[in-house]
Formats: sequence, structure tokens, C-alpha cells
Amino acid sequence: MANRIGFREFLKKVDGKKTVELIVDANVIIASRDKKHRDYKVIQEFYDSLDELSSTLTLFTTVTTKSEFLEYYRRKTLTEGILALYNANRNKKVISDRVKAIIENQIRARNFRQKQEVQKQEKVEQILEAHDIDTTELDIEEFSIDANYFKDSELKEIKKAFRARNVDNEGGWISFCNKVLVNRLHALEGELDQLCHYLTTRDKESLKYFTKTDVEWRAATQICGESGMGYSDAMILNMANHTSIEHILTLDFDMVYGGHFSSPSKTIITPTDRLKNYKSILKGI
Repeated sequence: MANRIGFREFLKKVDGKKTVELIVDANVIIASRDKKHRDYKVIQEFYDSLDELSSTLTLFTTVTTKSEFLEYYRRKTLTEGILALYNANRNKKVISDRVKAIIENQIRARNFRQKQEVQKQEKVEQILEAHDIDTTELDIEEFSIDANYFKDSELKEIKKAFRARNVDNEGGWISFCNKVLVNRLHALEGELDQLCHYLTTRDKESLKYFTKTDVEWRAATQICGESGMGYSDAMILNMANHTSIEHILTLDFDMVYGGHFSSPSKTIITPTDRLKNYKSILKGI
């Protein structure tokens, strides 16, 4: 029997239960907070439905998840801060001409990615409409992280163009980060700490969820190798395998696929429509 279930089916399963415990993948936490994320509405509707059906919802996560979450918001916050600085420079010179030129190059690259995503989705809409499927609810305003925000390589190019410290009226990279990034990341980390319970054998509260007191970290390498899934996802599955928590909430196909082979005792929850799209790939496993 497949150990995967769609959102709608899961909600029916937990209807009336007093407590629901979920290990949450980083992509779920990210999507639930970023309104520009393509899965923001999907996750918000799922959480709203859970709140109506269950009196207590406990979310669990890992240090790996925190790393992915804060890395996403590092890119998001830096991108937004750089764009704000670039726009401010139109009224008052606060960056050098070299920095301005490098930022413009990266903006063009990002805008090109957005254009590609729009064209891709428009093509999908045309195919659906050719089969008389209503596409009015599809929103081409929602993009992936790489279309919305600068890539890490692009951020590094911008960083190289800045002076490290302030010189005359030209702001330096360090002061820029202190102004836009430091407090934001600390705040987000605090919010995540409030939202989720961290699974760790060093915490007395967590120990009651563990079936083994020592986590075999090398097992993550085996999990990664079994299906070729990303190592961060493998670490999350490995941690889950050491606990009694049954359900893992994810938006990631790799987690659904790898979870079947490497975490057969766990149930992987993902959007119902997405699970249908995976049907042909997952057939027989």
C-alpha cells in the first residue's frame, strides 16, 4: 500500500481528531509565509482546514529545515533590499555607478526568468484550453524562487561590486546587510521557533517522540543513495525515521518518491492535485 496521501484525503482522515502531529518540510513553511510563492494559497487553505477540524496542531521540524528556511529568506530579503536601494539611488546617489550597473545586469537576468515562467504557464493554459479546460483560476503572477529573487551567484556578483565599508556618500555592503538583513533573519528565526517544535535528542521534550535515543546520521547517506533524493531531504526523512511521528507534510516530489522507499512506516502528505500528477511516475511503487 502506498504511504502517500493527498491533502483532501488527509483532512477527511483527521476530521474530529483532538491532536494532529506533522513533521513539516522547509518548502511548506516557506510557502506558508511568502505571498509571492506559487503554493502560498494551497498551504494556507490546508492549514485553515486543519484548524477547523482539529483542536491541537503540532508542527515539528529540524535544524536542516531551519537552514533551508533562513537561506530562502536571506535571498528574498537581500533581493528586496537591493531593489529598494537601486530605486532610492534615482533620487539621491547612494551607490556607485559600478554597483548600479551590476544590479541592472542582475535585474535583467531575473526579469528574463520571470518572462520565461509567464510564457511557460501561458503555453500550459493554451494546451488546457484546447481541451476545453477552464484556466481562469490560474495565476501567472506567482513565480518560483529563482524568478522572484536573485540567485546566490547573482547576489555574490552584486556583493563584489560594493565596497565593504561606507566611503563618503557610498554605502558599503556590511552596513547594508546590518540595516536590511540581520534583524530580519533573527526575527524570522524567532517566529520559526514559535511555530515549530525542533526534533533533537538533546531536548527533554523531544525525547518522548524518539524511538531511538541516538540518531544514526550516516543513515541519511543511505536514504540519499536509495532514490537519489537531495541530501537535505534525506536528513529530514532520517530524523523522521527515528521518531514515532507518523505524518510528513511536503510540497516536494522527491520527498514523496524517496519516502516510499526509505520511510515506509511514515505517511507523506502532499497536495491532492499534485499527487494525481505524479500518478504515472509513482505507478507500481
